[in-house]
Amino acid sequence: MENTKRMTIKIRQATLNDISEVSRLFNEYRIFYGQHSDLEAATFFIKERMSKQESMIFVAECNEGREEGSVADTVMGLVQIYPSYSSVSMGPIWILNDLFVDSTYRQQGIARKLMQAVMKQAKKQQILRIVLSTAISNRQAQALYESEGYTQDQSFMYYECNVEREHES
Repeated sequence: MENTKRMTIKIRQATLNDISEVSRLFNEYRIFYGQHSDLEAATFFIKERMSKQESMIFVAECNEGREEGSVADTVMGLVQIYPSYSSVSMGPIWILNDLFVDSTYRQQGIARKLMQAVMKQAKKQQILRIVLSTAISNRQAQALYESEGYTQDQSFMYYECNVEREHES
């Protein structure tokens, strides 16, 4: 009889104790979108968002056959949510800004589980809607979002303008 390890995937909200693993994945996410690796800056950014409660991060972890909660748990993916508000609807919305799964663990439904956990929490907190954007070329992500009930906005066009930062002297 074959000895197979059972991988248990758990989704939970990240805490400051997860900074190193979350920062590692966040750095990889930025690299995926063409940024240079900068783990130190990624760690600072994530720690600041979490400390100031400016974002909510959920992680997917597995213990790959070990006891649940053991220190050997592996963080496989993350999703970062930024709370905001809709003036027209006069209520809270969430911006799903970052969704990333470590390349080792892709194609196992982890991104879907992360998105479903976000939706479950949004319902609990009576969030009006979740908005997100993705690269036009990221067809795989678009297929996932659409399969989870997200629709492409047909009412509004989104614009952006980069702000040139002033340098302090």
